[in-house]
Amino acid sequence: MKRVSQQGQHRILFDFSAVEPAICYLRNRTDENLERLISAQGSKIAYHHHLWSSFDSKPTITEFWKKNLEQTTWSSKLETDITAVKEYLATQQHDNRWLTAVLEYLPKGHVFRTTVYLNVGYDSIVYGEDIALNLNFKQFHIDHREAIYYLIHELAHAGYFRYRNMPELAKMRTIGNLLDTVKLLTHLEGMGVISPLKMRLQDHGLLDNDYKVLMNETERNRRVNEYFTILSRLQSKRNQPLHEEDFQVLEQMSGKTTRLWYITGCHMAQKILQELEAETLRNLVKTGSKEFFKTYKKLENPKANQLRH
Repeated sequence: MKRVSQQGQHRILFDFSAVEPAICYLRNRTDENLERLISAQGSKIAYHHHLWSSFDSKPTITEFWKKNLEQTTWSSKLETDITAVKEYLATQQHDNRWLTAVLEYLPKGHVFRTTVYLNVGYDSIVYGEDIALNLNFKQFHIDHREAIYYLIHELAHAGYFRYRNMPELAKMRTIGNLLDTVKLLTHLEGMGVISPLKMRLQDHGLLDNDYKVLMNETERNRRVNEYFTILSRLQSKRNQPLHEEDFQVLEQMSGKTTRLWYITGCHMAQKILQELEAETLRNLVKTGSKEFFKTYKKLENPKANQLRH
């Protein structure tokens, strides 16, 4: 099932076609049901994102989805929860608040031509200018509004990738390549986190841990300092070849217990917004992460930032 949200010039297609096959497969794990699941475009987008982001062996799409859902057990509550989030999203498609929120931090004149793929059990992600939301994310079940906040977050990513390509992780060869990728993803995730912030504050929708950290000045500063310590270390080794253990930096930056590039990226974006203006922050989406870091550095105490961005 597909539904189109047509708001002005924007065309955002919601594709629910992978949801029902996933539920059927969880109910009855037959080859026929698995084939229906992997045939859905939303399932293919999730698979391609996995191939892009993973440095492990490359499974087939069949192997990927079997493994991805092997720890998920069907229950009537699970199905009810997933269906409730799906129906909530359907009712919110034509509410212009979420589109207004994401456009506030994209360059003026940005027009979306994006598909939102709903899946069960992978992740909420961006792939090119399309995105996906995982309807089995527990946060969505606790508070359905979280699905809209995450929609804004991922649409901010889709907007960002209008102006540059996704980084080619498999082609990184030096610490410098890794450093540039970390900076790009920090800018990307910072804009994703700040985009629904105003709406979250208005709604008192601060369930997500990233926002709890951002509201806690001591913990926010600790994470920001940890981030820049790691970045400084990468900077000092930027000409060295990349080794397998160096990829641990990506986990440090994105891991659930640290969330360093989410917290720091939003902190940087907020600083630019407070000290300059929204237009500057929007335009940095076009000019890119190097200018984003350069602009932030100019606003900070030089003694606290010795990095050559």
